[in-house]
Amino acid sequence: MKERTRNLPAAQEEKLEFVERLAYFQGTVNREDIINRFGISMASATNLLSMYSQMAPENLSYNIRLKRYEIGKSFKPIFKVRLLIERIPVYTMPKLQKPVDDDAIEKIALISRAIQRIQSLTIKYSSVSGGKSTRQIIPVAFADNLLRWHLRAYDRKREDYVDFVFSRIQEVKLIENDTIQSHEHPNNDIQWHSSIELKIKAHPHNLIDVQSFDMDNEIRIVKIRAAMAGYFLQLWNIDCSPDASLRGKEYQYILANMTEVAEVADLRLVPWYDVGKRENPAPHQN
Repeated sequence: MKERTRNLPAAQEEKLEFVERLAYFQGTVNREDIINRFGISMASATNLLSMYSQMAPENLSYNIRLKRYEIGKSFKPIFKVRLLIERIPVYTMPKLQKPVDDDAIEKIALISRAIQRIQSLTIKYSSVSGGKSTRQIIPVAFADNLLRWHLRAYDRKREDYVDFVFSRIQEVKLIENDTIQSHEHPNNDIQWHSSIELKIKAHPHNLIDVQSFDMDNEIRIVKIRAAMAGYFLQLWNIDCSPDASLRGKEYQYILANMTEVAEVADLRLVPWYDVGKRENPAPHQN
C-alpha cells in the first residue's frame, strides 16, 4: 500500500483521501458527501472524483442507473487507511452521564486555565464518603477513564494528590494572590508523572483467543500513567489476585506483574486487590 502517489497540496490530498475512505468503508461515494464535508461546489466535487479516478482507475466504478460512484471490484487503497467512524454502522452504548455538557463549559475553562497557570482553586465538592465540603486544590490535569471525567489535583485537606470526580464539583473559584508551596506543585505528583507497564495475560481459567488480543508471546504490555492504572484494570475486569483465583466469564485477563505495579500505583479501585497487604497505600479518589 502506498501512502501517497504524488506530491499534492495538503488540502487536496485530504479531500482525495476522504473519497477513498468513503468508498472503502461505505461502498459508495456521492458528490453530496464531499460537498457537505468540505463546503465546496458541485463542480469542484466532480473534478475531485475525476482526479481520484485517474489516480486509481480500478478503485471506483460509476453506476449510471443510481448516479453514484461505487467501490471497484479490484479496489486497492492508495493512501494510508484510517478509520472513517461516522460511515461505519457501529452502535455506541449510551452513558449514564455526560462527562461534559453546556453547563460545565465555564467550569472546565476556569480549571483548565488554573492548570496551565499553576493556580489554586476553591471548590464545593460532594464526596461519597464525606458528603459536601469545601476544598482548596491545586489542579494537575483532567483525566478520562472512558466512563467519566476526573480532576487530578493536590488537596490541601488531605495534604496529598487525589482524584475528584468531575461531575461532583459544584462550584469553582480562583484563589486570588495565593502562594503555591513546593510540595503542592503539580510537578511533584509522582503518580501522575510516572509511567508504568502493565503486563496483561490471558486468564488461565478462562482462556481466550490470544491472537485476538494482539499479544506478544501471550503477554501484552500496556504503558499507562501510574495514577490511571487502577481505572484501567477495573474497566477491563483484570484479575489482580496473586494466584489468579477469580472465577467468572468477565475475568478474561490477569495482571502478571501485580507486585511490581502495586509498588507505584494505587490499586484500591480494583475490588479484588488486597489493599491490606500494602504498607503505604496511595491516595484514592474522593
